[in-house]
Amino acid sequence: MSAPDRIVVRLASPALFVGASADGTGADTDVATDEYGLPYLPRHRIAARLRAGARRSAAVAPDLTAAADEVFGRRRSHGRDRMLRLGHAVLGDPVRTAVARALEGRPEPLRIILRRAVTDAYTSLESGTEVGRSGAPEPGRLRTNRVLLPGLTLTSLLTWAVPPGGEHWRILARACLATTQIGLRASRGRGRVDVRLAVPGDDPHATTLRLAAPPRCRRGVHPWPPHR
Repeated sequence: MSAPDRIVVRLASPALFVGASADGTGADTDVATDEYGLPYLPRHRIAARLRAGARRSAAVAPDLTAAADEVFGRRRSHGRDRMLRLGHAVLGDPVRTAVARALEGRPEPLRIILRRAVTDAYTSLESGTEVGRSGAPEPGRLRTNRVLLPGLTLTSLLTWAVPPGGEHWRILARACLATTQIGLRASRGRGRVDVRLAVPGDDPHATTLRLAAPPRCRRGVHPWPPHR
């Protein structure tokens, strides 16, 4: 059985993910887009949410604490102290290829117009009054936010610095299941997500649940993948 090689993030509600777009869209808060105007979730933000999910999971399964430190690192960093390497969460290759071909050879400013149209297809604008530190609206502080649309599915490729063992897959799968919201204003119902490990041709939900399950102890039955 093949090991997962990606993490799939499906947005179940609009997500406010502040970032810099390729051309700017006039909103007070924008979203991160690539050179084609396609939105993406930066890898460091995904890693931060997964690390938080792993910490919550390890709190009820202390035997996975060491594995969580090895997978995500002991510090808030993306350096050599962690096993897991994540890529940006992006749209699928067919979409990226189609958009790249549509933009190929286009002169400016037509290229900018097309990129903004691509961004508009995956986002929407929301307006509201800015909320202060007390949680109350700030008078006269109307702001426009660009948010990612629900239903968007993004994929982050994963690699390992060293081959993972069963406990590493287990804490990663549980971190995915524990990550149910992402982005800003999560407390207001924004950024609800399903995060799953995926194997090409398999059901990501079933794959993640299988890897998150405790190892079987019955004689002759061994967990997958095997321990190191």
